[in-house]
Amino acid sequence: MPVTHFITHQIDKDPKAPRAIVNCSEKDEFQEDYATRVMVQLRNTFIGRASKRYGEFGSEVPHFKGLMLDWLNNKQTFTSLTQRLTKLFCETLDNTQLEVDGYLAFLAEQLADGDRFYVYHIREKSNVALNENKELIETRFIDFSNTGFALCLDTTLLQQPESKKYLSFSYGRGEKALQNAFLEFTGFKDSVNVEQETEEFLKIVEQYAQQLPDEEANETRSKIVDYCMEQDKYGSTVEFKALSSELDESSPDKFENFIKEKRIEIRSQNPEQQDTIVEDKKEFIPDRKSLRNYVRFSGKNKDVTLSFSAMALGNDIQFDATKETLIISNLPARLLKQLKQES
Repeated sequence: MPVTHFITHQIDKDPKAPRAIVNCSEKDEFQEDYATRVMVQLRNTFIGRASKRYGEFGSEVPHFKGLMLDWLNNKQTFTSLTQRLTKLFCETLDNTQLEVDGYLAFLAEQLADGDRFYVYHIREKSNVALNENKELIETRFIDFSNTGFALCLDTTLLQQPESKKYLSFSYGRGEKALQNAFLEFTGFKDSVNVEQETEEFLKIVEQYAQQLPDEEANETRSKIVDYCMEQDKYGSTVEFKALSSELDESSPDKFENFIKEKRIEIRSQNPEQQDTIVEDKKEFIPDRKSLRNYVRFSGKNKDVTLSFSAMALGNDIQFDATKETLIISNLPARLLKQLKQES
């Protein structure tokens, strides 16, 4: 994943000050090894976040998209592009009580499946180190654990008119109002509801599993969720064909065909979605929270914390909906021992 561009611009905005102070870098020059290491850290942070939004540029706020296309069409340099974006964003913060510190880091990289453009809000922190003379000195370094918002733009897809999900955004450490301000500045428009798509997919999984013997059904659910979680871990979509093949090598198209049939059936039952029936949808973006909830139930109040596998419901754990109570058998050995000692 070669990094082709890397530059940072510093922003300092006091909530009591009417304007932000901007200190822009003048050159897009970097040491490749350092830039690659930073890119790896930031990408891992971005991919590791559970909640992301996916979308496109809306027509109401055209400046970000326009500047990006100018750069892609060689009408301006990367340095000029990032300087203008930083200054325009800071102008939106004028006369607000938002606080900003740190840097906007702009990176571009070339990948086999398309080029990417990133914007990260990063911060520094200080610590003590030893110099070559073994003397204690103060040093400053990037605080990756305190990374703020992150925007990823697939510039290859951006230039394809039919594409509707070339933008992805994740919230990070910091004031959410500031992060929303940056999101609005980009003209971001949601085009994918990952939670809804995952819930729909899991309903189909459950229908598929209910056709199988209990033991095989449980194993199938676990395999599907594990596969989806693994794809999400690496920031990849779940391709139905690949998942179907992984699930049953002897009938690699079985689950994929079942998904196609059920997706058509689901949409045909919702008149408002008649025009969105897509028989050949090949993939979806998994929502990590929905996947976890599918295989586990969990919750807590002031005195009790509970978490158990969904497979235990109806077996070791019985739920009485009328009384809103759980009956638990086969208690964990450690818990059972504690309870006996207490009694």
